[in-house]
Amino acid sequence: MRKVVETNREILKMPLLPGADDGHRVASIEPSLIEIGWVLVGRLDDADRDAIYQSRDGLLTSLRDTFPDFTWRMPIVQREELGQHYHAEPAVLLDYGMTEREVKHWDFAVILTDADLVSHYKPYALGAVSRSVSVAMVSTARLDPQSTRSTAPIEERLVVMRRRICALVQHLFGHLNGLVHHDDSCCYMYNVEKVEDLDRMDAFCPRQVEQLRANLHEVADVRLEEEERSVRAPAFWFYLRGMWRGRADIVRAILHARPWEFPFRLSRLTTAAVSVLLILLMTAEAWDLGMSQSVGLVVGLSCTALVITSAYILRRQQLLMRRDVSILSEQTVITNSTITTVVLLGMLTTYSGLFFAALGLSAWLFPHQLVVGWAASLNGEIHTVHYVVLAAFVASLGLLIGALGASFEQHYYFRHVTYIDEET
Repeated sequence: MRKVVETNREILKMPLLPGADDGHRVASIEPSLIEIGWVLVGRLDDADRDAIYQSRDGLLTSLRDTFPDFTWRMPIVQREELGQHYHAEPAVLLDYGMTEREVKHWDFAVILTDADLVSHYKPYALGAVSRSVSVAMVSTARLDPQSTRSTAPIEERLVVMRRRICALVQHLFGHLNGLVHHDDSCCYMYNVEKVEDLDRMDAFCPRQVEQLRANLHEVADVRLEEEERSVRAPAFWFYLRGMWRGRADIVRAILHARPWEFPFRLSRLTTAAVSVLLILLMTAEAWDLGMSQSVGLVVGLSCTALVITSAYILRRQQLLMRRDVSILSEQTVITNSTITTVVLLGMLTTYSGLFFAALGLSAWLFPHQLVVGWAASLNGEIHTVHYVVLAAFVASLGLLIGALGASFEQHYYFRHVTYIDEET
């Protein structure tokens, strides 16, 4: 996510000062470069295309006026062959954006389509954003006045769509840079609940402008792959340096992904895990085997289960970005680190839920005499630690079976859950 104008590292122009000799020159340095690539997906009609180009021009002017300490570029790429459907999965568009941004070394990518976005959390979505890969998606399907009535003059369509696209892109751009919602309906970060909300948005509040400026300075720093020392370093050290430099971005992206909601979002994983838990708790052999394990063994089993299930899901759902080591980038490091941590924390949340459910059910619903009979191989009294060991044992097995259930989750839905931070 870090880039500077290449000429920042050189003296561009060194005019002589009046009365100075050749040894005293003044360096003229260009501002840091921020590139936001726009990718047009599908065969847009003339009104959509014209409105998008005008929105891009208006946004470019606005950002240059608001942040004159940066050089702004917004190239547009058209990909008519990619989207030819009435509905578009955000996860599919996300792949397009990731590819274009990586290949062209943009700081951010905005994907625009006239297809209606498939929403997994709301009745419909105007846009979506993924902080982990710095990509935003915009649909013009509901921004067009013609979507609510049979016909609309071309002039009205252009004016309304231009205003709405610009406001929506600003809103998503704020999310990409860590801004949260604001109560002022005229602010770009107002929580959009209906299309008409976009018509009132016209500016970021002063505090948000300063937050944006601070984050953009981080974005504009030199990337690791642009440093000669980092290019020569082994991939392992490149990853370590990238994770350390991007630690703030990784933490913010993880918080936006909300991995603690995984058990509720991934119903098949949770259903499989809970089913295993209930079956084991009703089986005498499971009580006997679980309670007879040592604390160290079940701790090791729990950690192993977390690692195995996370690795399995990452591979099964193809969540990691794959790049050749020779062109490893800082953004790839940040993205893969974020997604790996999100999945690991999601599995940890699921494990914790299973553990406490097993502990509560085993301690409160099963009489002591019954437990003594089921755990026949134990010598001596049954104590609280035995219930804790049993809960960890059952939770580990439940998590391992639950991962198999997660493999049946739709690929696009799982990517949506892990990558998409917010639907607008």
